[in-house]
Amino acid sequence: MTLAATPPIEIPLERMSLIHKFELKEALDRDLQEACRGGDQSAPQDWHFDVLAEREKRLASGEAHLMSLEEFTAQMRSAMP
Repeated sequence: MTLAATPPIEIPLERMSLIHKFELKEALDRDLQEACRGGDQSAPQDWHFDVLAEREKRLASGEAHLMSLEEFTAQMRSAMP
């Protein structure tokens, strides 16, 4: 697997053992948690608020509705061949 970066980062997932993959995942999880706690780009961008406001407006008008995960799963399964 190659991650888009400058220079590209090569991660040999195909050759990694299961334990090494879990160690990599845990390291990434720790790094992401630290970045979020430190305010590293974790503040929402302005467009997020616009999207949320539009969704709330659609819910309030009845144009959209919420459904449970179980309802969504059932609807998707019935729609798929």
